Amino acid sequence: MRKTVHYGIYGQLRSSFLILIGLFSFSTIYTQNIDFGKSYINVTKGTNGGTIETGDTLEIRASLVVRAGAYDSCAYYDAVPAGTVYIPGTVRVLTNEGKIYKQFTDAMNDDAGWITGSTIRINLGYNTTDAPATAFRRGRVRNTHKPSFYGSSCIMIASFRVRVTAAIGSTIATGGGSMTYKSGASPISTFNFPNNIVAIYTNYGVCTNAIGVNAIGTEFNGTFGSGPIRNRGTSGNVPPGYTYRVFTNNTPNDYSYGIANNTSAQFGYTTLNTWPKPDPDPDGAGPLTTHRVFSVWDIIGDHTGAADPIIGNPATDTVANNNGGYMLVVNAAYRIDSAFQQTITGLCPNTYYEISCWMRNICSKCGCDSNGKGATNSSGPPYYIPTATGDSSGVRPNITFEVNGVDYYTTGDLVYSGQWVKKGFTYLTGPSETSIVLKFFNNAPGGGGNDWALDDITVATCSPELTLNPSPNPYICESNLVEIGATVYSFFNNYTYYKWQKSTNGGASWFDTGVSGGPVSPTWNGSDWEYTANYPPFIGTLADNGDMYRLVIATTASNLSDSACAFSDPTVITLTVDSCYILETNFISFSAKTVNESAVLTWTTTREEEPIQYIIEKSTDGINFTAIETINSYTNGNDINEYSYTDPEKLNSATYYRIKMFSVSHGYKYSRIILIAAKNKKLSLGKVINPFHNELNMEIISAENTKVRIALINLLGNTVKQYDYTVFPGVYTLSLPGLELLPAGVYTLQLSGNGEVFTKKVMKTQQ
Repeated sequence: MRKTVHYGIYGQLRSSFLILIGLFSFSTIYTQNIDFGKSYINVTKGTNGGTIETGDTLEIRASLVVRAGAYDSCAYYDAVPAGTVYIPGTVRVLTNEGKIYKQFTDAMNDDAGWITGSTIRINLGYNTTDAPATAFRRGRVRNTHKPSFYGSSCIMIASFRVRVTAAIGSTIATGGGSMTYKSGASPISTFNFPNNIVAIYTNYGVCTNAIGVNAIGTEFNGTFGSGPIRNRGTSGNVPPGYTYRVFTNNTPNDYSYGIANNTSAQFGYTTLNTWPKPDPDPDGAGPLTTHRVFSVWDIIGDHTGAADPIIGNPATDTVANNNGGYMLVVNAAYRIDSAFQQTITGLCPNTYYEISCWMRNICSKCGCDSNGKGATNSSGPPYYIPTATGDSSGVRPNITFEVNGVDYYTTGDLVYSGQWVKKGFTYLTGPSETSIVLKFFNNAPGGGGNDWALDDITVATCSPELTLNPSPNPYICESNLVEIGATVYSFFNNYTYYKWQKSTNGGASWFDTGVSGGPVSPTWNGSDWEYTANYPPFIGTLADNGDMYRLVIATTASNLSDSACAFSDPTVITLTVDSCYILETNFISFSAKTVNESAVLTWTTTREEEPIQYIIEKSTDGINFTAIETINSYTNGNDINEYSYTDPEKLNSATYYRIKMFSVSHGYKYSRIILIAAKNKKLSLGKVINPFHNELNMEIISAENTKVRIALINLLGNTVKQYDYTVFPGVYTLSLPGLELLPAGVYTLQLSGNGEVFTKKVMKTQQ
């Protein structure tokens, strides 16, 4: 859908330290209606997005936009970037939607584009009746020529493709090159593109989990806050290249942004996203009463705290004065300015951080084809040509993440899906780096689409995991050897320093024990780097009962002494040391069943020679148990004793139970652990082995015979792998095989069956 925008003289050439490879660096010649810009897309990473790695294919794009009048002697000159090789047969001109408009051979003198050695040249301007380009002449381009933007502008993208040969850890520069043009009798002018830098960087994807406080700090920790008013107000993190606008029927327009909790139009206020596209005037009073901005934008709420993170929140009912969350909405066009930027301080050196956000393409009918026909135009011939099969969204948003003046990640094209997608990558700070300048840039060439929402920006450390040995709550008999330790698992091989700490006051305070180490050399176990840090063995006494131990790990020796940069698991080792007299009573049986949505436990024991307490303990994960009831023994001299207990709390999910048999004088012992599934929850998802590579293994808990479907869904909402199984009552370990060829990154695991659906975020790693 064409946007209502005044095309005056605009823009400002970004100085070279702000221009990045991957940014579509648009600039304007101030006294003329001609624009230039340069960018790239990562063809290999496609719509999933990612970092640039050795072997990736890049499409270098240089744009010429004539917004009024005619310009002669138009041509594009460039060179194949160092650290890349040219891919034969890729010299061409594209539309701003990325479709091939003119294909050229690589040879010189047979058409208007060619490559000689490493030098690229494309003569521009192809109207056969208006001084067209040839193999020997630069051409004329008018604003009325094709590829056309609603008949008012001509947008051409000269392009070629290269394959990256530079090694991981290096950089390449795809800036430079130039455009020539002349206006009327004026001499030929040359516009030189600034230098752009991009890192060749391993594509780790995002963390499977994140710890600590979100370091973004600004804009309500990246959520943009909340409030009852639809339009929140300006943001100090959006640079002057974009102008703040409230949501009306035709704003935010090109080069503008808004911050709102409801994206409906001003006079057609609504909370529904079911109106047609384009949305007709509902009451005959004129276009000012349309419900949708530009009659086609989605009507949505923000992303923060949504029950379904892919669907997001509905548009806030501001009439009822609800306190709805805000999001940043950007209407991008030709110019490629930073849409969000922030200096982030207080970071830890040599530490991996997830830099991510949630984004959404908000326009499904904003396309404008090379004939100048808009997606909502039904007249013809010629008729509107869709962006792709079933897609009329037009120019897809494509965002670049810049860190300290270097491109590290591009989102890939945000295909319209009516859903939010998480985009991001993992960044490693330098040996002494404690702050970064983070910027998000629009990287897509032009209007006719390119409208997007941004929310929940995150900069957070990627966490390791700890397994405590022999368990979080080891039981030791007095005068016996105490052997405790922890195994560290981390996807990244850098948490190699450790120290042990101890608490003698229930965890209220901790002190170093003097036991430390590092750097250690972890080993790769197929999915993580791991190593074990054992505490020196000692003889346990009753005075040690209740003492707590924890392992603190860090990426450097200095980080180990900095509480903000060191990691310790919330689960700690708590010692139980007692005299270990023999408890003669034993469990004979222990079982459970569901009655009226509650768990009924029954157990039998041998003769009770002394008073005993039966402490019923409950858990949702089979690891961490909580006491919920204590039952006193009969102590009646019977050889067999029978007990029963009904948990008053209704079963809402699969639940674990165990019973602790306790004697004041002779210690305690545990029953076996049993798992019971809720009848009203006939199916649930248990433990999932995460991250994964070749296959994804999980536990399925079923209360009855049923068919289930396990699916793996990428961030675009596409199902990439799916299997059907039949399960029976109990706990089953199932797997999704054949996943080794999937791109690394975050996926959604979905279990469905019996009318229920369960989801969990999982991470695919590279071997």
